[in-house]
Amino acid sequence: MMTRRNANPKPKADSDARQSTAEAALRRVLKTAPQDLWLDTIRRTRGQTHNQLIFWMLSQTECDFAVAVHAFYRSDPGYHLDNPKALSPRPGPDDIFDLALLNWDKGYYRAHKLQLGQRDIHHRTLARINQKAMARPRGSLPFNIPARFLQPDGGVPLALPPHLNPDNAAHLWSLYNTLGLHVPSAAPGLSRRMAKAKNVLNMMNFRTRRS
Repeated sequence: MMTRRNANPKPKADSDARQSTAEAALRRVLKTAPQDLWLDTIRRTRGQTHNQLIFWMLSQTECDFAVAVHAFYRSDPGYHLDNPKALSPRPGPDDIFDLALLNWDKGYYRAHKLQLGQRDIHHRTLARINQKAMARPRGSLPFNIPARFLQPDGGVPLALPPHLNPDNAAHLWSLYNTLGLHVPSAAPGLSRRMAKAKNVLNMMNFRTRRS
């Protein structure tokens, strides 16, 4: 009887090592970067894939209120209001809802520089969560959602200088692309110009064939 060979684990191990190295490098960048880049970065994350990075961001004392609230609303607070349970005393990367509330109680996220927009919290989502929270009798939940989280007004729009824009800064694009964060598929510079020119030619050829 033939036995099935195990797949070579080396490619996955190499990929994991590259991602781990890239995330460590990105953390070093964020540590010395303005909070504008933090909010821009969390907007580029995909689902639960980047929970480890978000967990790290929310665990830093300099994390801006807007970054924390963005993370809070992407953690599906509606589910937690419909299925309330006590917060984990030691939240992990998959407990972003718990981490945001626990750290707020510790005094985190009091600096509020940046403004939240529709891409952070859709106005219908905000209204729905407010409605769910208000429907609960006071003291009936095993956690407390701060009033500021329910009305996250204030702040100024995000403004990234060109050298900190991951779309166009080559050193950042490489990190963000390795980590699977939302950036253009082609690297900035000649590669992207060539890709754009190729797309234009393909579109022209397509229109020619149709005519």
